[in-house]
Amino acid sequence: MRLALDHIGHGFLGRPVIEDLSLSLAAGEIAALVGPSGSGKTTILQIAADLIEPLSGRVRRHYRRHAVVFQEPRLLPWMTACDNIAYGLRASGTPLRARREAAERRARDVGLAPEDLAKYPAEMSGGMRQRAAVARALAVDPDVIFFDEPFTAVDVGLKRSLQDLVVAAAQREHFAALFVTHDLAEAARIAHRVIVLSAETLGIGTEIPIATPMAERTDRAVFETVEAWSRDPRLAELFDGDRDGQP
Repeated sequence: MRLALDHIGHGFLGRPVIEDLSLSLAAGEIAALVGPSGSGKTTILQIAADLIEPLSGRVRRHYRRHAVVFQEPRLLPWMTACDNIAYGLRASGTPLRARREAAERRARDVGLAPEDLAKYPAEMSGGMRQRAAVARALAVDPDVIFFDEPFTAVDVGLKRSLQDLVVAAAQREHFAALFVTHDLAEAARIAHRVIVLSAETLGIGTEIPIATPMAERTDRAVFETVEAWSRDPRLAELFDGDRDGQP
């Protein structure tokens, strides 16, 4: 087990968002966190990633380091792509040559060309910036990566490419991942397990393992999975429309 959230509770301005929530994440596992608006998806990820402290409960982390990929790339505009990718290594004191080699390797892993490394964020397309953000997360060789709806703003073709990239990297390097998404097709494509939150119960409504091997998750298979979920009463809340509140 890489990560465990034990009986977590949290809220904002006196309004509870999560109550008595427990979940765990195993080494090498990709768990997708889905739920209607207001169910606390991003709040849970931020607690798990130590970005905010829960009001109750505890988080147990059994790993050396983690990384976060946000919905926005959050690249530093005054740094080149190479320096942005290497930023975490620089902060940890990695020597210049080693971090540049790591940045170049991770850039190749995510499909950036060598000439892209000299570009500043303003010179890069949205897809290139998001690739650089994923490369930055991979560069520190994390044991766990937290993804907060990272591919929402990219087009369908690039989204599929980036999803495949995450799956391949997780299989190759055996990191665990908690992946927040509102896209059930994305969850069906990349996850070993789907954790479904409920805005009504302020916790986990159900969990759904996905046994289909990654290599067999064709577009048709993903469509059929999501279509079956649409008839599952345990997931009815996901198909009732969004609710107002904290994401």
